[in-house]
Amino acid sequence: MNKKSRLSVALAVSSVLMLSVVSSAFAAAGHNNVAAVGTAASNTKYGTSFQSTYAFGQTHAQIAVLKQNLKDWRAYGSNESYFAGVAHITSTNGYFDQATKDNLKVFQTVKGLTSDGIYGAGSRNALHGAIGSSPVGYVRLKDTSHYINYNDTTAGIAADATYKLDHSWVTSATKTALDQLASSFYSTYSKKLEINDGSLIDGVDTPEHAGHQNGKNLDIRNRFGTTAMTAAQEKKFLEIAIANASVTKIRFSNTYGLTSTKLIQDSTHADHFHLDF
Repeated sequence: MNKKSRLSVALAVSSVLMLSVVSSAFAAAGHNNVAAVGTAASNTKYGTSFQSTYAFGQTHAQIAVLKQNLKDWRAYGSNESYFAGVAHITSTNGYFDQATKDNLKVFQTVKGLTSDGIYGAGSRNALHGAIGSSPVGYVRLKDTSHYINYNDTTAGIAADATYKLDHSWVTSATKTALDQLASSFYSTYSKKLEINDGSLIDGVDTPEHAGHQNGKNLDIRNRFGTTAMTAAQEKKFLEIAIANASVTKIRFSNTYGLTSTKLIQDSTHADHFHLDF
């Protein structure tokens, strides 16, 4: 093999490796075994060609993934009971056919989503919660009796229109600590916490948050809607967080006279608490 041929082979191998790295990084950064959605911004960043939504009559490689996701969810446990009169998905090619639409509408109904048969970020989030898996062991936050996952609300999905990624993943230890914080706050005020961004599915390369990449960081909103806090509630939450052994750092704009090595006063954090675990 001459020098020119060796160079061509080397460049070809390098290109394949680079594509593999980019693709695997993006898979780890938000999708893995669940059908992916994306935007122009995320496609440019990760070298992908995902759509923001998928609908009847379209063809795309991710539709094949979606069809397999829906088949798997339908076959799990007693889920078949939801599908009375709905035809099974019989192929997993990339064409969005009527059976795909009908099966997706059932899934959306069960998960409390708009049952329009169009697959977008909300349905992606719900599939992440239902069948998504993290190869490094992260767990996905879901609504509980004492906190709300803002990332799954209509407003939260709209707020992430630039990239349409899912910042709902944390380590199991972080989730345990969050459950403790939220339970304590709820027992005092009968008020749910509203959790904003954690990490992406494996904590890799989130464009929005340089400090949210290890599954050990969470933002908790304090200024909006039914989860807005009074000054007394903000102070109480700080006290609860300081007392929790798993919390290592708290950034907030007001210390309310509290002193702790965990507490960092930060004027840029007036509309949310940033917690490290």
